[in-house]
Amino acid sequence: MLNRQGPGKIDWTDWTWNPISGCKHGCPYCYMLRMEKRFPGIMKPAFKPEYLDRFQQVRKVRSGDKIFVGSSGDMWGEWVPKEWIHIFFYKAVRKRPDVIFQFLTKNPERYWEFDFREYQNCWFGTTVDGTKRTELNMSCLVNAIDRQGPKFISFEPLLAMPSIDIDEFKELDWIIIGADSTPGAELPHLSRADGLIQLARENNIPVWVKDNYRYSYTIKEFPKCAVE
Repeated sequence: MLNRQGPGKIDWTDWTWNPISGCKHGCPYCYMLRMEKRFPGIMKPAFKPEYLDRFQQVRKVRSGDKIFVGSSGDMWGEWVPKEWIHIFFYKAVRKRPDVIFQFLTKNPERYWEFDFREYQNCWFGTTVDGTKRTELNMSCLVNAIDRQGPKFISFEPLLAMPSIDIDEFKELDWIIIGADSTPGAELPHLSRADGLIQLARENNIPVWVKDNYRYSYTIKEFPKCAVE
């Protein structure tokens, strides 16, 4: 149900969890495509309410832990019923205000449909990969989410240097930079990371560079507003 993370995995979180799973985006670099070859049907959208029922009895998740929800799908996809998301927030986020829930989507337009003001323990993110399909994601994110929790961009995989609106970029609380990890993918362009890191430094935005980017040195910073 809950998978422990750390070095060599998704190291910017403590746990991954997928009570809402599956995805229809069809991104060519998705690691789940390889999993689907081994487990046909794994990408079919599904809701597992039993995960939520058992979550209350889970003792290994401690106060202050970070849970990345949706690592094997996109729970904010347009195909996900709104009721599933409401149930998740009621049975998980509301019940554990001491835990940080991290969300990442390629469909940040969906954030507009919900009122998150009562939830102070959520970090909302979206993916910007430098391609046309994600070019409006930053704008959607910063306009959809209020200031109650960190807003972040995952530049992973950073396939090209994205066009950045500096006013929107200033509204971010965190950025993640990562590479395309599919077999045979081209090596990361360090200059792309350099540009984003410099922009983040100029605007006092913390940066997390994943190990798969093979950057010159280690940068692993959390948002200043992170819950300890």
